[in-house]
Amino acid sequence: GSYTAKLYAAGPRRMAQKVGEEGVEVALAATGGTDEEMLSESADLLYHLVLLLKSRGLSLAQVTAELAARHRGR
Repeated sequence: GSYTAKLYAAGPRRMAQKVGEEGVEVALAATGGTDEEMLSESADLLYHLVLLLKSRGLSLAQVTAELAARHRGR
C-alpha cells in the first residue's frame, strides 16, 4: 500500500510522467526557488528516476557509468 508500490504497479508510463513533472519542478525551483526547494525537488526527481530505471531493469550505477564513459571520451 505504499506510494512506491502503487507507482510501480501503475507502470512505466506513470513513472515517466512523474519524472517529467518533477523535472519541471526542479527547473522552476532552480530559477525562482530557495536552495531548500531545489534540494527537495531534486530528491523527488531522483526518486522517480531511480524507480523508472528499476522498472526497466536498469540502475543509477549504470547511469553514472555512462557519465564516466562520456567523461573519458569512451
